Amino acid sequence: MEEQTIAVTCHEFALLVERALIAEVELSPKPGLVDALNTGTHTDMNHELFLISAKTLTPFFEEMALVSWNHPMTQTIREKIGEIGRRAEAAMFQATDGVNTHKGAIWAMGLFITAVSSQYSLTQQLFLPKIFSDIQILVSFPDRFVEKNLPLSHGEKVKKKYGNGGAFAEAAAGFPHVQVALSDYFNRSQEDSTEKRLHMLLAIIASLDDTCILYRSDQTVLAQVQSLARKANEQSLPNKSFEQLHTYCQTQAVSPGGSADLLAASFFLLSLEHLTNKTVLFAAVK
Repeated sequence: MEEQTIAVTCHEFALLVERALIAEVELSPKPGLVDALNTGTHTDMNHELFLISAKTLTPFFEEMALVSWNHPMTQTIREKIGEIGRRAEAAMFQATDGVNTHKGAIWAMGLFITAVSSQYSLTQQLFLPKIFSDIQILVSFPDRFVEKNLPLSHGEKVKKKYGNGGAFAEAAAGFPHVQVALSDYFNRSQEDSTEKRLHMLLAIIASLDDTCILYRSDQTVLAQVQSLARKANEQSLPNKSFEQLHTYCQTQAVSPGGSADLLAASFFLLSLEHLTNKTVLFAAVK
């Protein structure tokens, strides 16, 4: 493939990530989360800030796609992606005046765009199980350039307190909750819609030990959020359990931010169908 064509394709991948991040924040109404209608349980961020952040990150995702092109999953790629991700995070904080809008999404989306770019460049095809397994291979390599003795992140504090695996464990397992969201999407008969995408979010919340919730509360609150999400997902939206979930998140001041990151990653995967054989891409989740 010509160099100019490669650049165009990698730019398109990055734009798909940007659109997925924007689609996530604009999906409304979401329990506890920033959306197009309100700021959920957040006082330091809003819809506009998420749009600024998403657009700030696009060049970094494009860079990840470019360095992954024609490269299998290796420690070298793992460390290159990690370095780009750290620069992306710094740019995000600068653009948002220190507010963490997309730190988790940088991790998840960085892994997905890396696996997608690598597989597409090597095979001119995309197969979802291989995307997930390539990510598992990628995160199995240590990033030797991560600065040691940094303050613990929120996720690391939760892991230390509860033994929760967090974002790394999700990736190491092949993003099972992204697979849950996609399965929910394809198992519903209606056309793509706001309701169908809200069901994807509920499917994630119902089963994910969301470290964003645990950081702000405890396991009892998490269990109640999961239970309400599970009940809400069993019926057409809106329903009583969905309203109760919104109210409970507000009263407990919790926000399922980890679930939102995985929802955005799910949207990114859905957006790839025009590039490849849809039947092949989603064969394992239908």
